[in-house]
Amino acid sequence: MPEFSKKILLTGMPLSDADRYLPVLNGLGFQGECISDPNEAGRRLRNDRFDAVVSGYPLKPGGIGALLTSLRFRGSVNAGAVFVLLASGTRLRGAASLVGRGVNKAISNEESPTVLGIVLQRMIEVSQPMAERRQEKLKVVATVRGQEETWVTENISGGGMLIGTDHPPALDSTFPFTLEIPDGELAGQAKVVRHVVMGREAVDGFGARFLWFHDDGQSRLLKWLREAALANG
Repeated sequence: MPEFSKKILLTGMPLSDADRYLPVLNGLGFQGECISDPNEAGRRLRNDRFDAVVSGYPLKPGGIGALLTSLRFRGSVNAGAVFVLLASGTRLRGAASLVGRGVNKAISNEESPTVLGIVLQRMIEVSQPMAERRQEKLKVVATVRGQEETWVTENISGGGMLIGTDHPPALDSTFPFTLEIPDGELAGQAKVVRHVVMGREAVDGFGARFLWFHDDGQSRLLKWLREAALANG
């Protein structure tokens, strides 16, 4: 059996559907289990750590919210877990609209279980630097509404950054930016996904999700985050 040993929780689907995936996932070296009820799965996620959660889509009202609350609340043991939705072809667009809002990937439930396994392997490999926020002060220069802004990050991950400012850009707006890390400058595009206030976060400001980077920007950022994690613990 491959030495992978990552824990996967399947939910939002009957056991008969989970039985299609579990043998293949376990054969790839995952430790898979199924809790069909997403509310029960959410309660489990508050206490037990998993590397990935795979849920059927759509769920009953409140189901996605229960899972996201358990996965993404501040201090969650599963804050860095990969969250994948399985949806039928007609529902895939709806599932994909949640990517970037706590969901990492949406794939068709018509794909083979092996495809799901490969997706999980690849996503888990980069999930820690993508999801784990590091307290780093980095210079960001952006163009917002035609004006140049200079900010400093409060924290950063491979997926986005938290910036302190009294004048955050509008929610859902996008902006080009350059970001200075120790090995040089990165450039890309980001989107404002939330406004934050002192108390809930360390600063007043906003959270932005990275949409894309020029050239090898994202791989350089992930490499630096991995090295920083190893150096600082």
